[in-house]
Amino acid sequence: MSRLAAVYLWDLMLGLRNRFVQVFALASVMGGSALLAAAPGRETLPLVLIQALLFFGSLFAFLIGWGSGQQARNQGAFLFAQPIGTTELVGGKLLGTGSWCLVLLGLFIGPAAMHAGMLDTMLPLAGLAIGFLFVCMLGGLVIGLAAAPISGLLAVLLAWAVSVAGWELGLLVLSEAAWIEHVPWLFVTLLLVNPAGAFRIGAMIGLEAVPFDADELEAGRWVFEHIWLVATGIFTLWVMALFTGMTAWISREEF
Repeated sequence: MSRLAAVYLWDLMLGLRNRFVQVFALASVMGGSALLAAAPGRETLPLVLIQALLFFGSLFAFLIGWGSGQQARNQGAFLFAQPIGTTELVGGKLLGTGSWCLVLLGLFIGPAAMHAGMLDTMLPLAGLAIGFLFVCMLGGLVIGLAAAPISGLLAVLLAWAVSVAGWELGLLVLSEAAWIEHVPWLFVTLLLVNPAGAFRIGAMIGLEAVPFDADELEAGRWVFEHIWLVATGIFTLWVMALFTGMTAWISREEF
């Protein structure tokens, strides 16, 4: 545990030199201040936050993770020569970088939520946002460790675009196919397996930002009635898969 804490504190200090953390800290303060000044109503604020987190928050998380991965990649020969296990190294970096993402999320959401008197209402949204952004940050970290700077940055931008828009466009095309009507569970699975889709649907249904009645569904009724639990499970599976894959790859890699 002491070694994990040491890596965690080391990554926190590195975060102060991460240019994406610096830029997005400023962006979070400015965005939170703009929301506070605009003072959107109780019905509008959740929709604004969901869209901002879905598109801009995910991009920030991807890039912060990528920047952290690049820092570790540049120091790989020294870092992975230390008497610390791979799991502790990766876990410490995740916790350190994730802590910065949590701080930036609080700077963006907190002021407007407190001003609108919706802090309790926003806590479930914050929980979903933490899970979603953690997956994005972890994806960026994996790419930052595995790829060279230019190709890695392009891969991050591609992963972000596919996650927040490309996947949904693909499902829109798929929904026009006649055969998909006979396998509705497949469509529901494809809709929710994407972390961005799970966050969007979970947040909008959970916060009642859109009118929705699960009783009218022919398939996936239980899933949508327990959408927060399902979304949390999806985020957990993504984190476990990415963490396991990254740890196994680092163990075989030579820095």
